[in-house]
Amino acid sequence: MKTIRNIIAALFILFAISAQAQTSYYFPDGGSFDPSIPTPEQFLGYPIGSHYTRHDQIVAYLKELARLSDKIHIQQIGKTFEERPQVIATITSPENYKNLEQIRQEHITSVDPSKPVLGSNSPVVVLLGYSVHGAETSSGEASLLTAYYLVANKKEETTNWLKEGVIFIDPALNPDGRDRAANWHNGYKSFPSVADPSDKEHNEEWPGGRVNHYLTDLNRDWLSASQPETKNRIAFFHQWYPNVQIDFHEMGTNSTYYFEPSPEKNQSPIIPKTTYDLNVVLAKYHAQALDKIGSLYFTKEAFDNLSPIYGSTYPKFYGAAAATFEQGSSRGLLQESETGLVKFSFTVRNHLTTGIATVRGAVAEKEKLFKLQKAFFQSALDQAKTNTAKAYVFGDSKDISLTQDLLDLALRHHIKVYNLSSDITIEGKHFEKGKAYIVPASQPNFRIVHSVFEETAPLKDSTYYDNTSWSIAHAYGIQFAKVITSSFSLGDQINTLPETKGEVDGKASNYAYLLDWSDYNASTALYHLLEKGIIVKATQKIFTANTSTGIKDFGYGSLVIPIAIQTISGDSLYKIIKETAKLAKVNFTSTNTGFNVHGVDLGSNSIKGIKKPKVAIFTGNGISASEAGQVWFLLNDHLNLPVTKLDINGLARASLDDYNTIILTSGNFNSLGKEGTAKIKNWVSTGGVLITFRTATEWAIKEELVKEKLYVDSTSEKKSGGQRLDFELKDETETAKRINGGIFLADIDITNPIAFGLHNRKIYFTKTGTTILQPSKDRYATIAKYLPSSYISGYVSKQNITKINNSASILASPSGRGVVILFAEDPTYRHYWHGTDRLLINSIFFGNQLTGSGRQQAEEE
Repeated sequence: MKTIRNIIAALFILFAISAQAQTSYYFPDGGSFDPSIPTPEQFLGYPIGSHYTRHDQIVAYLKELARLSDKIHIQQIGKTFEERPQVIATITSPENYKNLEQIRQEHITSVDPSKPVLGSNSPVVVLLGYSVHGAETSSGEASLLTAYYLVANKKEETTNWLKEGVIFIDPALNPDGRDRAANWHNGYKSFPSVADPSDKEHNEEWPGGRVNHYLTDLNRDWLSASQPETKNRIAFFHQWYPNVQIDFHEMGTNSTYYFEPSPEKNQSPIIPKTTYDLNVVLAKYHAQALDKIGSLYFTKEAFDNLSPIYGSTYPKFYGAAAATFEQGSSRGLLQESETGLVKFSFTVRNHLTTGIATVRGAVAEKEKLFKLQKAFFQSALDQAKTNTAKAYVFGDSKDISLTQDLLDLALRHHIKVYNLSSDITIEGKHFEKGKAYIVPASQPNFRIVHSVFEETAPLKDSTYYDNTSWSIAHAYGIQFAKVITSSFSLGDQINTLPETKGEVDGKASNYAYLLDWSDYNASTALYHLLEKGIIVKATQKIFTANTSTGIKDFGYGSLVIPIAIQTISGDSLYKIIKETAKLAKVNFTSTNTGFNVHGVDLGSNSIKGIKKPKVAIFTGNGISASEAGQVWFLLNDHLNLPVTKLDINGLARASLDDYNTIILTSGNFNSLGKEGTAKIKNWVSTGGVLITFRTATEWAIKEELVKEKLYVDSTSEKKSGGQRLDFELKDETETAKRINGGIFLADIDITNPIAFGLHNRKIYFTKTGTTILQPSKDRYATIAKYLPSSYISGYVSKQNITKINNSASILASPSGRGVVILFAEDPTYRHYWHGTDRLLINSIFFGNQLTGSGRQQAEEE
């Protein structure tokens, strides 16, 4: 027994020595700490930086701190697709916490231009957000140490911070991705550590931990708010409007550390310079802290800082001093770099150091921060006065679902939206009272209104690494217009989303039910009906029907559900139709006759049966994870369709006969080889529908799955040949050749099944790559073609604009009994381009209608 006691005592001594060593490394000037508060190492059982901490352990440690201290409190703001909790730690003095709601109510007056600036006695609000990219893991560990320091440190300075501030810690903005990365690195770590960059520990396989469950980059989702993590986070943000918000990231191993200010050329032209100037003020605190521990860093050189799609820029559009911090990543416990070995613990320490420095700077500069936020919203009103558009109207009576979706998004961003006081027609577009809404430009949140409804303001440079045009209104595909006169009236302000219900217009039918295809949610209804085994047809011709509620027009793609040909009774069908209407929030119409007032009758050969889609997408190494995730999410979330994810490297073992539709997003398809390519060709020729995006489209053309052609610029090489340039200009010159996400306008054939449901031949596309298609020689195959002057918004070089003008955006090319539908773009871009993702949905349901004798006969004629 004595021996056992001695061993235990020795272990306690070793553990204490280890904890002390960790404390001295991470907090060299930290002073004394409350011994009743366990360090992360004492709670977890391993030193921070020696193992990757799972999300549940992060949450457990923060809860333990909250159990032991009245300086920290934990709240859950939501959960992820994989059931992981999203938590926020609130760290402040006990006195502040007792009055937290009063502090919050006082603080949010900062966004009201008519209210006075907060006084010096008000606490500054700081939000530290970690691991929005799950594979950028050092920040999650830093969140634990930061929380420990703020709660346990006994220095007078730290105590004052909690009195003068309310600090929020979001320890993992992307819990699912973080655990994916943590499990990878923990699963492949070695004893001793392997620093070789080629080791498996440092090279996550597809899709990696960067993205969430549906492979979404959550740091590009703040404006579009497509994912639950983002929606929950935005809701919390608008409860408080932080004065300072930091987004902690990682970058390549050979880099050092980056913090803002960002380059002036990459700053938003609609954000006041004073907002960016505050980053310069806070930067001195970050620089001093990193100087003290000898860490190298850089500023003012990189990273976009102009759109509200990021966690470091979205807060800027609400008057905060927000910033990106980037740490050169170890991507494992230890990795070689150009400047020596990079340890995981070292990367954690840098983020810890700048996080604490942020709190120090925010408290010291809080009066400047208060004035900045107040002036921001006051200047927004002045800026709105000079804006050409005085208001924006949006809404489509033919598409209530997308209209409601855009309204919902506007309300999430706390944009003031009003009902129309009466019907209005602008630019030939008719907006109906009760089915359309108006947004005045003159409101404190004008700058976020501008981001949703306006084209990108002119940019100062050509060197950007991400999308330079992010307008939501152009992407949604519903009608909107700008009001350029000040003489407009507002109806009641909308504070909550109106409830929409789906129903069956008219009584139960003894003949057929009809559903116009114009509404975005009609596709939700269609798949539900097919899943229930209901026989559904779609019309290729327009008609006017005599329905139970009167004469009604039905456009291309409208659904016809005849009663006589079903395998269930009329009563059972009616029950399913009502259930579907309620689920999809659309209105079916009953009719008791197949003899239509105008157009084809319901028994016409132009009304064709729809097969239930059986869809597969390719995944795995070489495939664009973001695009595959977008398709996966769209089909799951919108259609409730269980898409199969095929690993491209396992194609030889897969039977394609189980699917009637395959979607190839962008990627590298070399791994398919001749056998894999031949397998796909054969599948298409026997009746399959193959849908390709961007580089997958290029692959399909080069492998001669179709006889279409890519644009080839034979002049650019001749023009640039022999021209000598300074090496310093290389990045600027070459980056300018990219297409980073401009918006372009095309003409689309609304009679083609791929465009069913559209009523306007003009459609916006986002262009995010250099895939450019020549129009097809087949006169019926070019479904969408860019206008001669197609450019709308974003940075795109004049040379690239010329190439895109008059090129094709969508082609449909037959191959045997099947068809290949080629998209030059990504129609599902970042989950919010609904105007084009509906074209993908149409391709899935109606693609097989582009083949067959009718088409061949038309070509022969």
